[in-house]
Amino acid sequence: MRSMTGYGDAVSETPEFVLGIDIKAVNNRFLKISSKISDEVSFLQVDLDDAVRKRLARGSIFFTLRFQPTTFSDLYQVNEDVVKKYVATVKKLREELGSTEDVRLQDILTLPGAIKADDSVIPERAAVLPIALETMENALEKMIEMREHEGGNLHEELRGRHENLGSLMGDVKKAAPQALEEHFRKLEERTGALLGEQKAGLDEGGILREAAIIAERSDISEEIARMDSHLDQFSEAMESTEPVGRKLEFICQEMFRESNTMGSKAPGSEVGRFVVEIKAEVDRLKEQVLNVE
Repeated sequence: MRSMTGYGDAVSETPEFVLGIDIKAVNNRFLKISSKISDEVSFLQVDLDDAVRKRLARGSIFFTLRFQPTTFSDLYQVNEDVVKKYVATVKKLREELGSTEDVRLQDILTLPGAIKADDSVIPERAAVLPIALETMENALEKMIEMREHEGGNLHEELRGRHENLGSLMGDVKKAAPQALEEHFRKLEERTGALLGEQKAGLDEGGILREAAIIAERSDISEEIARMDSHLDQFSEAMESTEPVGRKLEFICQEMFRESNTMGSKAPGSEVGRFVVEIKAEVDRLKEQVLNVE
């Protein structure tokens, strides 16, 4: 089991350039990739995104790629037109917002397009792609290692929640027969009172049959069986080596639905009190599951 949060970095050096990658991940129900790549090697975007997709299933992923040639001379120049537009925009915003905050020129020079590179700086794809993919793989390995470490902690927390739910369901099973019997007794009393007050024109057999049907609808044995099945599925999924976050989310939704049904069938009884605790525990379980890849 892996967490969805993590960080990794890696650097590769050749006689011609230095290439570094930082990658981090946070929670997301799906896989979302964004990046910031040096202009000189922007053509690596698709290949690096594909490399991430091959290793990760869920999470919001952001990586940066820094590319630096080992020789500079006059290969980089300030793009004056672009810088002037940035400065003009900053001045306009300061006037509109009434800000007195200073913006340093060196900060503006880090913005996209402020520095332009000579064509000789742009490396051949064949020369840089293998190095970039290897660097990404090394960064991913570090991040995945962190995810797995945090996933181990998550596994322990989920296991504890799962055991709590199992214990609460045991309480429900013990209390359910008495709750159903009490429901039958109250229904019989109400039915008897009704028949005693208004005998004329009433079909006593029909009323009793309807009462029996209503009582049967208060039986939660099917919900208990389905809840047990969901708990078994959850336990099995937790031990999988594959990404199971979405599956665990779905099982939590099903458990919450079953607990809602049990609560509506046994309001005011001891079962109902246990169901309140079950719903709270499922909620806590679902919050933790949102961190699982």
